[in-house]
Amino acid sequence: MKRLLIQTIALTASATLLTSCFDEIKQIVKGEAAPAEQTPAVEEPAAPVVPTEPTNDDICRMLMEQLSGCEIVNAGQLTCGTPTKNTDESISMGATLKLSIKEDLYARENAPAAFNKEREAVNEAANASMKPEASYLFQVGATSDLITDADRQAKPLPENLQAAMNEMKELAEAPVYRKVTNAGDEVEASATFTAIYRDGAWQFSNIVVDNAALLALSDYTAQSALPLDAPVLTPEFEESRKAIIREKVAAFNQMAEPYIKGREEAARATLTEHQARAEEDARRMTEQAAAQEAARQECIQGYVQALANDKLFAGEWTRDKRFGEISLHIEQAKQFENAVQFVGTIYDTKLPEASLDIAGRCDLTPAEDGTTQLDINIYDGQYDPDQPTAEVYDAKDGMLSLKLSKDGKLTGIMSCASWSNSPEKAFQINMVPKAKEEPKGRRRR
Repeated sequence: MKRLLIQTIALTASATLLTSCFDEIKQIVKGEAAPAEQTPAVEEPAAPVVPTEPTNDDICRMLMEQLSGCEIVNAGQLTCGTPTKNTDESISMGATLKLSIKEDLYARENAPAAFNKEREAVNEAANASMKPEASYLFQVGATSDLITDADRQAKPLPENLQAAMNEMKELAEAPVYRKVTNAGDEVEASATFTAIYRDGAWQFSNIVVDNAALLALSDYTAQSALPLDAPVLTPEFEESRKAIIREKVAAFNQMAEPYIKGREEAARATLTEHQARAEEDARRMTEQAAAQEAARQECIQGYVQALANDKLFAGEWTRDKRFGEISLHIEQAKQFENAVQFVGTIYDTKLPEASLDIAGRCDLTPAEDGTTQLDINIYDGQYDPDQPTAEVYDAKDGMLSLKLSKDGKLTGIMSCASWSNSPEKAFQINMVPKAKEEPKGRRRR
């Protein structure tokens, strides 16, 4: 029974298999393909989603790249405006970024005026130290005639006082640093821009940045960049600096006091020396004037004596290689305040009976060499016509221009007024005083 069941199952299975094969053959004969087995469907990947606007990180990073001086700040809160879509799929928008200052900032500026105000206490001593020498000379009683141009010049400070003055000047005028911004203070920078999403990233263009607030900080100095021992302006520093200046002023005044007194004493000594020299110069000038006057009077007396009544001079005349003797006799002389006038004769020493009348004047003003001037006019008389001197004697303008020395010598020329353009025609005259001779008779023409 069991086997029968197995056989029945087998037959049934065979019949089923044959039927299936027959159906397939039938379909093949009819051109019908057997149905293919069903395969599961493959899902295609979804298209990437394009963001509609940049993220805050994208915008913040772009802004920080655009900002100048961003090393002194940290990026803070970002606020973005509403984007506007453009026809090329880009967007235009604006954004504002808060920036936090990393550390305290300081401005470099001139020292407070109060420092120089403290330094003014040195002016009196400094000015007194630099006063011209003339000020001290007047102070001790000098008169203006004793003051020289050098005395009127300001006197430079001595080295020790100048060094002290320089120290005070440096303390009073050295620039200081004042804190203008605290760490953590915020400024803002803003920008407008265009953004477009391409190749998986946002690209920015047309960026216009307003970073004026950040640029304003560029003139300041960060605390970490301050010079060593930088003078930072605080109430404590200001009071400390004033105290140092006051100490320097007191030290300067103390050093200047003996120097100023020394200048007063030196001025008094200078005045005394000036006065002594002035007295000596006055005495010397008086003595010189007296000596010069005595010498002048001595010269005048010598001239007067040399040209007194009945005085005689004898010597020679020369012209070219010719020469001869000549004498001059003063018959009568008269002294005036500044001159001696006289009359007399000139003649050939070898022929005294032939003579010519003369009238002369002697200026009683001695020259530096001790000589004085004699001007003599020649008038009528007798003379040797064979002598060259007859040229002068024949003329109506004959004259002698002589110098009278302190020792009584007469030197000069005998000429004619009309020979002024022919000086070579003049006769050179040299005569010396001669002892009085016996009177000689003379004839008039």
